[in-house]
Amino acid sequence: MDTISPIYARLVLRELERRNIDPAPLFYGISLSREQLLRGGDVPMQVFLHILRTGDELLADETLGLMLGRNMHVFAMGPLGSGMAMAPSLRQGLQLLESYTRLHASYIDISVRSTLRGLTATIHYQHDTGDLEGFHTETAMMLLQQYAETLAAEQIKDIEYRLAIPVPEEPDSYSNAFHGTIRFDAGTNEVEIPHHWLDLPSPFYHPELWRQAQMNLAEGLKELSVQEGTPYTQHILSLLQSSEPPLPELGDVAFALHVSERTLNRRLQAESTSYRQLKSRAMADRAKLCLLQTNHSVEAVAEELGYRDVANFRRAFRKTEGCSPNQFRQRWSAAGD
Repeated sequence: MDTISPIYARLVLRELERRNIDPAPLFYGISLSREQLLRGGDVPMQVFLHILRTGDELLADETLGLMLGRNMHVFAMGPLGSGMAMAPSLRQGLQLLESYTRLHASYIDISVRSTLRGLTATIHYQHDTGDLEGFHTETAMMLLQQYAETLAAEQIKDIEYRLAIPVPEEPDSYSNAFHGTIRFDAGTNEVEIPHHWLDLPSPFYHPELWRQAQMNLAEGLKELSVQEGTPYTQHILSLLQSSEPPLPELGDVAFALHVSERTLNRRLQAESTSYRQLKSRAMADRAKLCLLQTNHSVEAVAEELGYRDVANFRRAFRKTEGCSPNQFRQRWSAAGD
C-alpha cells in the first residue's frame, strides 16, 4: 500500500484550527483520528488524499498548495531533507533529491537534468492524484523555491516555473507566491534554475553530517533494490545527467554510495548495464543538446565534454547514435525545415 508522510495533512489540520474552522470533516469516513494523525507515522495514500480534498473545501478562500508551500521546509522531507540541508551546493542537494525521492514518498519521482541554461527539475507522479495534482505541484515548487533561496540568502527572480495546469482565475496569487517567471499550460511540471545559482558554496554545508546523510540514504537505496529492478541504474544515470562535464568517475560514484567499485560494478551488472554504458549515454545526451541548441563546432563540443581528442568524441558519438556529430546535426536541421 502506498503511504506518505503525515506532515502535509498535519499542516492542513493546523491551518484549520488556527482559523477556528472545525476540522472534524477531515476525519469523516476514514480510519484515522486527529490524535493518530498528530502522533503517528506515515498514512495511507487514500487517507492522505481525503484529508487534502476536505481541507481544500474547508479553506476555499485560498489556494491550498501555495498556502502549505509557504510553511514548508526541506526538513519536512525527513532524512532526505536533512541531507539536502547539509549539501555542499544547490546542485548536489537537488541531485540527492532526485536520487532518493522515492524513499520519502512512493508516489512521486523528481528527475534533474543539466541543460545549457542550468538545471531543470521535473516532477513525475507514479500515483493518480486526480484533482489534487495541482496541489502537489504547487507545494513541491514552493518547497524548491524556499530551498534554493535559503541557500542563496535572497529571492531568486530568474528561475522559471512551468506548471501543467490551466491559467487560474486569480493568477496574482501565484505571482505573489513565486518570485520567478511562471508559465501555465506547460507540458510538464518543472523548475529551471540558471547556472550561476547551482554551485555556490552553501553556508550550511557540514562535511560529517553530509557524509552521514548520504550513508543513511544509500542504505535505503540498497533496501529499495530488493523491491525494484534497477535502482542503481536510475540513481547513477540521474547523477550523470544532472552533472556538468567532466562527469564523475566510477570511483567517485562508488565512494558516494559507500560501496567498493567492484560491488557497484556487480550491482550494475545484475541490472544488465555498466558504468561505462551509463556514462556514454549521458555524454551522448549532453552532446546532442550542444549540437542542437548551439552553433558550436564539433571540436568545441568535444572540448566542452572533456574530450582531449575530437576523433575520440566522433567515435564515441557514432557508437551510441549510429552517425557522426555533423550528420546528426544535419538530419535534425533538415527535419525542422
